[in-house]
Amino acid sequence: MTRPAGTRLTLIVLTLIATVQFFDRALMVVILEPIKREFALSDSQLGVFAGLSYAAAFALAGIPLGRLADRTHRRNLLAGLLALWAAMVALAGSAGQFATLLAARIGIGAMDAGGQPCSVSMIADLYPPQRRASAVAVFYVGVPLGMAAGFMAGGMLAASHGWRTALLVAAAPGFALALALLVLVREPLRGGSEGVQANDDHTLPHQALPLLTTLGFMHSQRSLMNLIAASVLVTASSSAMMSWIGSLLIRSHGLSLQQVGLVTALCMGGFGAVGTLVFGQLADRVGAHDMRAQPRLMALGALLIGVFGSAVCLWPGVVGAAVALALFAGCVAGLNGPTYALSQTLVKLRMRGTSMSVLVVLLNLIGVGVGPTLAGLLSDVFAARFGADSVRWAMVCVLTANLPAVVLFWRAGRTIRDDIERARA
Repeated sequence: MTRPAGTRLTLIVLTLIATVQFFDRALMVVILEPIKREFALSDSQLGVFAGLSYAAAFALAGIPLGRLADRTHRRNLLAGLLALWAAMVALAGSAGQFATLLAARIGIGAMDAGGQPCSVSMIADLYPPQRRASAVAVFYVGVPLGMAAGFMAGGMLAASHGWRTALLVAAAPGFALALALLVLVREPLRGGSEGVQANDDHTLPHQALPLLTTLGFMHSQRSLMNLIAASVLVTASSSAMMSWIGSLLIRSHGLSLQQVGLVTALCMGGFGAVGTLVFGQLADRVGAHDMRAQPRLMALGALLIGVFGSAVCLWPGVVGAAVALALFAGCVAGLNGPTYALSQTLVKLRMRGTSMSVLVVLLNLIGVGVGPTLAGLLSDVFAARFGADSVRWAMVCVLTANLPAVVLFWRAGRTIRDDIERARA
């Protein structure tokens, strides 16, 4: 098994990789308008470039790459994917035609899809179940930090040196981290954190279990199904908030673009990172006494997301809305650690990459895809009555998805102990 120092180093490198990749995601939001002007794109073309091309590639590649993570050397796979990802980002920065830019965006989405299954599966083999939520939470700190850096530093870089230079700068750390991964990180022993010897466990053949077998086992784990369904609902509501928060702050509170960037970066980045760490450690602490407490804590988190999100929408003053946004972002990010940690604990060892990829694909396709779209449609419906404040009420409606999520998280606690035993059998 990897020594403790190597374990910490592995977690640091994986977290840096997540930070760099989410830096690029935020940067892409910032540079859409310059790209539109340079290539004379319509909003429809811009929408395909920004959303559909990435999401479709991510979804199509997600499960195959998760399967590959279950049957191959994950460190080498991740290093290869990261190097190709960086090459695609660099290609986007040097693209002379929109077709090349679009192809690069598709490649970025496909390479991104393998990152989390490889990383979280490795972390699960480095940290035992009683410490897993905290470790996965550290990894997911890369999400708010990368997003905050992309919005602020990436935006300033694009403004001063152009969007192409910003993308080329974003690509460089990817190559460096791919090399660091190969030099500094060792492939963890599958099951090592739980004292399982791979060559003694009948669930660990040289090939991963058949996809239908894995999906069937996942479906039989009632707590896992409840967790996935609840997470999709929470993701739909939180994605709507994150997609439309800029419009709300501008329309209802009169903020400038620069002020919106500062508020969202501090609230979603800073408080998101804090919430990730605090919630992950708290989940491990309550789970050490009784694993049923983890999904119950997640139920509380979903309820608070609905309450704080509604406060963001309805609070009359910008300061109160910003405070509520910080608390909202902390709770949303806080669910990452226990959610993804349990997705590993509730399946067998050679199912972990596939389980992670299924969860991530569902969250992106349904949660990220449906939530913001539904909020936009409702805002148009409410516009005649509420005018500029229509987006407030649209997001409040979408946030009600957290109510069934609370019930689903709570129900997961009823069967989680039995399901964990089945995963270990």
